[in-house]
Amino acid sequence: MRITPNITMQNSLYNIQRSRSQLDSIQEKIASGRNYNRPSDDPVSARLLVGFGDRLRTTEQYQSNINKANVWLKMTDTALTGLANTMYEIKRLTATITSGTDDLTFRQNTVTQLTNLRQQLADIGNTQLEDRYIFAGTATDTKPYDRNVQVPPVAATYLGNDTTSSIEIDTNSIESLNIPGDQVLGSDTNGVNILYELDRLIAAIEANDVPAIRAQANQMESGAQQLQRAQVINATRISRLDTTSKMLANTKNTLETVIGNIQTADYAKLAVEMTQQQTAFEATLSSTARISQVSLLDYL
Repeated sequence: MRITPNITMQNSLYNIQRSRSQLDSIQEKIASGRNYNRPSDDPVSARLLVGFGDRLRTTEQYQSNINKANVWLKMTDTALTGLANTMYEIKRLTATITSGTDDLTFRQNTVTQLTNLRQQLADIGNTQLEDRYIFAGTATDTKPYDRNVQVPPVAATYLGNDTTSSIEIDTNSIESLNIPGDQVLGSDTNGVNILYELDRLIAAIEANDVPAIRAQANQMESGAQQLQRAQVINATRISRLDTTSKMLANTKNTLETVIGNIQTADYAKLAVEMTQQQTAFEATLSSTARISQVSLLDYL
């Protein structure tokens, strides 16, 4: 096959373009700090990076969900602790008068204190987080409890619902977020209706009705146990979120390490490659320049 000057020139131009392209690729990697800047650079690695990137973003979203849930659950924990402490005070006061007393002033003072504590229970039951009532079920814009003592006692109406909201914290893993108020202070259809029973206790003390006082004291004990169960449920959720959060953090670190190993440029290695490629490119230009100077006169 005859090698014409035109073929030689075309080969030289091809070598220049290839060498220039390789040099540009190395410079782009150095500038971006990434080994692969487009799928065509390495389709297999690009596919891996897309998969790992999607998993990383999903993990970060789960972690964000957990962070938001933790705020809600910790606010719930604070409120439940306040309710439990208030119930302790109610039980302590009740214990001082379970046998009744003819001292009207003592009874009136006890009623006043219990009335204040009853209002405190309702106020805590109406705790809000970002304008949402945390014990109203999913009816978070509805104030669930009336703080006023009912005279004569009537079943205190819980205005929230019994629906529990949930949040996704990992793949195929859902955690309940809230505790509806009927599981906390109760309602007229579920659990110990603490506010109603407390109204009855106040009425019994005012009437100095010893059997009724003792019966309502037992209801206060049952109400305290109800609050303790709610605290356990909430604490269990917090513990699970903490465990899941640590697992997600480990997963995130692993994914970031793998992605970094594939994608992060090795500057020392690239510096050597660029020097070598720059030398090769200059050599290609030099040889092409010499070839282009050859003319018919060189063969005469």
